[in-house]
Amino acid sequence: MKKILFPTDCSELSRNALDYAIQLAQPMKKKIDIISIFHLPISDASSMPPEYIETMIQERKAEALEKVNHFIKGQEEWIDQIRVDYGIFVATEIYEAANDEPYELIVMGTKGSHNAIEKMMGSVTSQVMMHAPCPVLAIPESAQFKSISRIAYATDFHDNDPEIVFQLLQLNQNIGADLHYVHVDNKGSDEKKDLRTIAGFAAVEHISHNDVIGGLNQYIQEQEIDMLAMYIPKRRLWEKLFHTSFTKKMALHTHVPLLIFREHA
Repeated sequence: MKKILFPTDCSELSRNALDYAIQLAQPMKKKIDIISIFHLPISDASSMPPEYIETMIQERKAEALEKVNHFIKGQEEWIDQIRVDYGIFVATEIYEAANDEPYELIVMGTKGSHNAIEKMMGSVTSQVMMHAPCPVLAIPESAQFKSISRIAYATDFHDNDPEIVFQLLQLNQNIGADLHYVHVDNKGSDEKKDLRTIAGFAAVEHISHNDVIGGLNQYIQEQEIDMLAMYIPKRRLWEKLFHTSFTKKMALHTHVPLLIFREHA
């Protein structure tokens, strides 16, 4: 049975995201696997004799496991496995763990970029979005926990839309939310496209706005959308290096959970 993977640092931000993960797990009849990544401060590791590093790792692992057990107290019925791993690159550990089992969804909290390094390297959540083998649901720090009644899929009429919408429909089978399809035109085009013409899905609402993110946020507010779904197409390497991902920008601006589907090889 597919499960939900929930990465956590046991913060209050992560606790809000766990509420969403449990809300999704209930109607989907899924269990949640918890993963928490810990590391040793570089200054400590560099100054210690090699024979002590393994001992310190085991001590930190025990501390991290105790912290996770305290974090999930009262919610144990929804938890299947708890995984506490040592790692330097948190995002890499998370999406590699997601490759170990056929997870249906990754749910995690996000604060967005707060300093120059995060802006340059991307947040952990953004990196997981770009590499995870399954959809990722990012819960913004400012998101207020509520039931999911309306989900909007933001489309730019990509060739893979039919496949992605089909995945969204499957995910929504047990959630039972109303699905909306929206396209923001920031180029002043008069052309109107419709998902029904390419895949047999519902009509698309077209919005004219000079800024795509601003248009989506306006739509979210006016239509009382509880979750925004988007698709990340595969980019060439130079595009990944020199262009800021639209979905990373969106994750920093939207106040509702952001569900990301990624193109796979």
